Amino acid sequence: MKKIKHLFLLQCLLVSLALNSLPAKARELGAAYGSEFKENNDIEHYEIYFREPLPFRKELDSGLKLLSGVELGAALIREAGSDKDEVGRFSAMPQLILDLHPNVDLFMGLGVGFMIGDTEFTEQDLGGSFLLNSKIGIQFLLGHHFNVGYFFYHQSNAGIYSNNQGLNMHNVLLSYSF
Repeated sequence: MKKIKHLFLLQCLLVSLALNSLPAKARELGAAYGSEFKENNDIEHYEIYFREPLPFRKELDSGLKLLSGVELGAALIREAGSDKDEVGRFSAMPQLILDLHPNVDLFMGLGVGFMIGDTEFTEQDLGGSFLLNSKIGIQFLLGHHFNVGYFFYHQSNAGIYSNNQGLNMHNVLLSYSF
């Protein structure tokens, strides 16, 4: 349990350092929980993330707005009921955000990252530390600052290691925009 706490504190510290290097006005800070649905449904994903808007914005002919952002994330990936330690994941992901309505956004992104710890679980081997990841999801603004949403998360090593089982997870999110 001590290793879990230390790993989580390390992730929080690294995300804080990354946040301090970005402009002071952030767009969104959030947390998400996900569960694997492919081969091993006991793998869980606990993520904290920060999304900063990027300058690219385009108004489409339909009146919808296409926005851009970059998301920095840190996560714990764990297997329920296993005596193995959790794996830490850190990633950066450029994203496109389609503003469907003032209170509804679709988002998708492709990113890169790395994991710290043993990447092999009881029934699933993620191959190694390097990863590519993607997200596609929807979120709803509640009031002026809070968001809830869903996203599908995929993580793979793109075949650079001998094992490439990857992760496919359904996630729920709660975030604060400021």
